[in-house]
Amino acid sequence: MISHFLERIKQLQEHILEVGLAQTVLALPAPRMLALPRLSEDSGPVSIYIRAVTEVEIESVSRDLYASGHYSLAVQEAFKAVEKYVQQKSNALGVSGTPLMQQVFSTANPLLFWSERKTTSEQDEQKGYLQLYAGAMLGIRNPVTHEFKWIDDPLLSLELILFAQHLLRKAKMARTFNENEGLDRSTTAAT
Repeated sequence: MISHFLERIKQLQEHILEVGLAQTVLALPAPRMLALPRLSEDSGPVSIYIRAVTEVEIESVSRDLYASGHYSLAVQEAFKAVEKYVQQKSNALGVSGTPLMQQVFSTANPLLFWSERKTTSEQDEQKGYLQLYAGAMLGIRNPVTHEFKWIDDPLLSLELILFAQHLLRKAKMARTFNENEGLDRSTTAAT
């Protein structure tokens, strides 16, 4: 039964190549069974992951990678999930990475914001999170995307995944001007 399943997957892969849907081909070793650690309360950092990573956008892309020891890839996928969410919520689909975050969380004309940015604290929040989002793309997402095994420590990886989760939650709380029909963009911008 498993050999039939693998044969069907191989046929699907060949079909995708034939019709031109695949832009590149990645040669992988023959399929083999991989014993993943059980995700239970007694698995060290994995148990912390289970309790702490609760946002479905982060958990769905990083859980299996983290549990199988692919820490750098787990972090990469978590930050890509943040980027994708910010792109979609802000409708800024033509830009990515650091430029995306600088545009979306701009202090002058943000696409996503948390307040009217009239007080110093409100302005500081916008500016600070702009720097956190942009810095996360530049200092975390880029290295894990462009370097192999940039992160190989389970605790460091977990900390970064939790940071990605925080950024995702903060983006979920952000408002857009479409959600605030009564706000005039020019009067809410920082002075």
